[in-house]
Amino acid sequence: MVATIVVVVVVWMAVAPSGLGGSWTYSVTSGISMEPMLHKNDLALVRAQAQYHVGDVVLYDNQLLREPVLHRIVLIQNGDYYFRGDNNDFVDPGYATRSEIVGKLWVHVAGLGAVVEWLGTPVHAALLAGATAAVIVLAGGKRQGRRRRRRVHPWMTQQETDGVESG
Repeated sequence: MVATIVVVVVVWMAVAPSGLGGSWTYSVTSGISMEPMLHKNDLALVRAQAQYHVGDVVLYDNQLLREPVLHRIVLIQNGDYYFRGDNNDFVDPGYATRSEIVGKLWVHVAGLGAVVEWLGTPVHAALLAGATAAVIVLAGGKRQGRRRRRRVHPWMTQQETDGVESG
């Protein structure tokens, strides 16, 4: 039992999003600045790292745009990180500090970001929750067939009565 709990906790920490106590954060790409590697509506999963290096693709909080940006580190100077999108011919304006980096790209899934964003709207999430609840209720309400009981008669042998309910 304890081993099962430990396994569940370890797996949860590995695959759950950081908002739920896990080790990764997700982002949905919205532009073409990281093509051909990433495209619009790709789902990017990032994980915080102890260190970041030039060449790493990271999600960082861009103070000028006031939103997270997923770009490649092109320069680290005096603790400041400078970024550029692979499809851009310019370095992002400004810089980020270590505390503004959310995490390094861990894995991405083409096109799945559109589904995640669709599910993220309250109306769609409510529809999904309602449909899930309906399936659970309907599946749980299914009755199993009634088992037919054979009557045990006094003239039956022991072998004939094995496994037969009396009634």
